[in-house]
Amino acid sequence: MRAAAWHGAIRETRGAGFEEMEYEVRDGRLFFWTPDGRVRLEGLRPAVFYEVGGEPRRYRPYLERSEGGAHSAANEDGLALRVSVTREGSFVVVRLVLEHRGSRPLRVYTASPLWLPDFGEVFVGPSARHWSVYRNGYQSWTGTRSFRAHETDADPWSFLLRVGLIDIARPSPASPGHFRSDSFTAIANLRSREVLVAGFLDVRRAFADIEVAIVGDRCGRWEATVRYEGKSLCPGEKLEVAPLALAAGDDGYALLAAYAERSGFAMEARVPERSPIGWCSWYEYFTDIDVGAIRENIDAAKRLRPLVAFDYVQIDDGYQAAVGDWLEPDRKKFPRGVAPLAAEIREAGFVPGIWLAPFIARSNARLVAEHPEWFVRDNDGRLQFALWNPLWGLGPCYALDTTHPEVQEWIREVVETVVHRWGFSLLKLDFLYAAALPGVRYDREATRAHALRRGLETIRAAAGDQAFLIGCGCPLGPAVGIVDAMRIGPDVAPFWSNFLSRTVLRDLHGVATKHAIRNTLTRAFLHRRWWLNDPDCLMVRSHRTKLTEEEFRALATAVVATDGLLVVSDRLSLLTPSELERLQQVLDIRRDVRFEPYVADLMEADPPGIVIARSSEQCAVAVWNFADEPSSAVIPVQQWLPNAAGLAHVFEHWTGQVADLRAGALEIEQFPPHGARLFMFPAEGSM
Repeated sequence: MRAAAWHGAIRETRGAGFEEMEYEVRDGRLFFWTPDGRVRLEGLRPAVFYEVGGEPRRYRPYLERSEGGAHSAANEDGLALRVSVTREGSFVVVRLVLEHRGSRPLRVYTASPLWLPDFGEVFVGPSARHWSVYRNGYQSWTGTRSFRAHETDADPWSFLLRVGLIDIARPSPASPGHFRSDSFTAIANLRSREVLVAGFLDVRRAFADIEVAIVGDRCGRWEATVRYEGKSLCPGEKLEVAPLALAAGDDGYALLAAYAERSGFAMEARVPERSPIGWCSWYEYFTDIDVGAIRENIDAAKRLRPLVAFDYVQIDDGYQAAVGDWLEPDRKKFPRGVAPLAAEIREAGFVPGIWLAPFIARSNARLVAEHPEWFVRDNDGRLQFALWNPLWGLGPCYALDTTHPEVQEWIREVVETVVHRWGFSLLKLDFLYAAALPGVRYDREATRAHALRRGLETIRAAAGDQAFLIGCGCPLGPAVGIVDAMRIGPDVAPFWSNFLSRTVLRDLHGVATKHAIRNTLTRAFLHRRWWLNDPDCLMVRSHRTKLTEEEFRALATAVVATDGLLVVSDRLSLLTPSELERLQQVLDIRRDVRFEPYVADLMEADPPGIVIARSSEQCAVAVWNFADEPSSAVIPVQQWLPNAAGLAHVFEHWTGQVADLRAGALEIEQFPPHGARLFMFPAEGSM
C-alpha cells in the first residue's frame, strides 16, 4: 500500500452536461448567463465586512469596468478591490483582491466575490419553486444532501451533539428554503433541468460557504463568502480571496465532479493509486481492546489471506492510558505497549495502523494538568469544550491550540514516535474538527481553518510523505493535500437507524448506517479528486448486530459501487462460513474492478438511490430502497448506458437472480425495505 502523490493534471472533459457561461460588467455590477438565457446571475457585486477602529463596516461597491474584469475606487477607509473574471475549462472563475490604500489597519471578517443585492436576480430555470439545492456539510460527520425549496435544514437539537457534528460558529439558517453549503453547492431546477454549480477553488486556510434563500418563486439571497474572522489588513497590504468557480449545464453530478477535479488540482490533492483493504478493531471491540485481541486478529488475517488480502491492520481507540496521553499505553491491557504489535503486524505482511485524536485531550489526561496553556480558550477564559464521549467516562475533552509553537512541537514528537519509533505507518486521525472550534488562540491572526491546517501540516511533516493518513471528523477543505483518505460520512452502526438518529439528529447527522450510506453517495464525486473516500467500516458478521441481510447489502453496495476504502471490523476468527461467503461476494467485485461512480439522482432524491458504476472491465447499476416498506421500481438504464437497449437479461450480484430488461429499463418488483441490488452489465464498449 503506497501513500499518495499529488495528481498533476485535470481530467475534466468539456462538453458533457455543460453550458458555456458568458459574463460582463454592466452598470457597475456583474452579470453571468448561458447562451440560452436559462441560467442567469444578474446584478451581483462583491461585498466585504470589516472593522476599523473598533467600528464594523460593510463595503459593497459599484464596479468600474477594467481590462479582464472590474475595480472599485477606494472608500473612506482606503479599502479598494479588484475583480477579474476568466474562463477556465468549463468554468468561469471570479477572483477578488482587496487592497488597503488607507492609513489605519483594518480587520477583515468576510469577503464575498459575489453578493446578490435586492434588485439582482439569480435564475436557474424559470422558477425557484422547483429548485433542489445541494447542501454540503461542514465536516466528515455532517449530513449532506439535496434539499427541495420548501424544506428546512435544521441542526441537531442538543449542543453536545451539535459541537461534534456541525460548525457551531455557523449554525444552519433553520428556515424553509434557506441553505448554507460549505465550500460549494449545486442548484438544480427539477422541472426544467437546468443546473448551476458554484464553488471555491481553494478552501485550505479559510472556511467558505455559499448561502441560498428561496422566497416564493425567486431567489431572495445568494452570496458566496470566505470567512477571515478578523484577519488584519495593514496599509499597503493586499488580500487575495479564494477564487470562485461557476459552471452551468444539465447534470448536477457531472458539474460537481468537474468542480472537485479543478479544486483538487488547485489544492494539490493527494490521490493514491488504489483504495486499500484493511481491518479495524473499532466496531467489534470499541474501547475494550487488549494485546490478545489484536494478536488474535493478526493471526486470523494471515489465515484468511487466500480469501482477502488485507493491506493494513489498524488498532483503534482503547490502547492509550488517557485521551491526549498518546505515548502512555494502558499497561493493564498492553503491558509492553503497542510498539511490539506494530512489528508483529509488519512481520505478518500487513501495514501497521493506529488511531489518534491528536487535537483533543480529556480532562483526566496528564497533558491537561501539565499544560493548560496549550488549549483553546472560550471568551471567558475557560478551556474550550470539544466533546463528551460516554465511552470515555464523565469528563469532557478540550481542544488543543494548534497555532501554539509548543503544541506543534508536542504533536511533532507524538507523531514521530508513533510512526518512526513504534513503526505505525498508517494513522487514522480522529475528532480533527476540535482544532477549528471557535475560541481564543495563541495566534490571534489565524483563521480557524488555518489553525486546523497548521496542525495537519505538522502531522504530515512529522509522519513523512510515505505515511498513509486517514482523516475523520474533519472539516473537509483544510485537509486536502495532506490526508490520503477521508471519512466522508457519519459512523456506521450495528443498526440501520434508531430513535436518536431519527429525531434529535434530524434523520440526517450522526451515527446510523443509513446516514453513512447517504453521505457515501452524496459525496461520491470527491473520491479520487480530493482524496480517497472512506465510507467507514463494513461489519460482515450476522450476529451481535441489528442489521438485516438487506441492510448489510445496502452498505456493502455503497462501498463497492463508489470504490472507497474497504475496511472490515469484525472478530475475524469468529466469522462463520456463511459470513465469509458474504465477504467473498464483496471481494468478488472489489478485487477485479475499480468503479467510477455516477450518482444519477443526486439532486432529485434524499437519499439518492441510483448509482451507475463504470470501469473498463465492467459496469454496474446499484439501486437502493431506503423506505421502511417494500417497493417496486423501474430504472431507465438506457438513459445512462445506451447499449443496455440491446440486452434482454442481466445478473444481480447479491441474490444471484437474473433480471429482465425491457426496452433498456430494469423492472424491480417487491424491493425489500432498506435493501440494495447490484446489477452487473458488460463494459460499455463490449455491449
